[in-house]
Amino acid sequence: MARTRARPPAVGAPVLRRNVADLRALAHPLRLRMMELFAESPKTTKQVADILGQPPTRLYHHVAALERSRLLILKETRKNRGAVEKWYASVAQQLGIAPGKGRSTAQQRGARRAVATTLLDQAKYELIAMSSNPKEPPLLARIVMTTPRSKIAAIRKRLADTIQSIGKELGSDKTPHAEADCERWAVTVAFTPAALAR
Repeated sequence: MARTRARPPAVGAPVLRRNVADLRALAHPLRLRMMELFAESPKTTKQVADILGQPPTRLYHHVAALERSRLLILKETRKNRGAVEKWYASVAQQLGIAPGKGRSTAQQRGARRAVATTLLDQAKYELIAMSSNPKEPPLLARIVMTTPRSKIAAIRKRLADTIQSIGKELGSDKTPHAEADCERWAVTVAFTPAALAR
């Protein structure tokens, strides 16, 4: 008999602040992609492996690491042909780094850098792969602005609100492949001080 399944949090749910050690668990491209899939709706490791085109055995230790870091939770178990299926879900759709007690500024900076590098590497991979698709080219834009420090928080909030609004509009509790014409698209936003040319 299956355990009662809790409804996953809505797309666009508030950012869950994690400590530095927990976020280091995401500093791996495969784990980031897995977390994105578990954030959509509860899934088994096999379902995620099928979507990613990976053997399930390659993902089991990643799932265990994400569960140990409290980034994934076991939502329910089901019996299926004598085996027990474990359904996992991400604890939030968005993650951020909060100042950690007992964590040095250098440790926090290192964790932010590791997660940012993983996110941007994944975006780079998707842009390169997508640029060969003549049907739907990627939208890519970069602007550099000069703004008073007093407006930075408002700009950051406006960008976050826009992304959450899109997520709420398009998000649903359906499985990702419920409709034949559905495709996965990613939005990656970086709002950071502009670095001088290297």
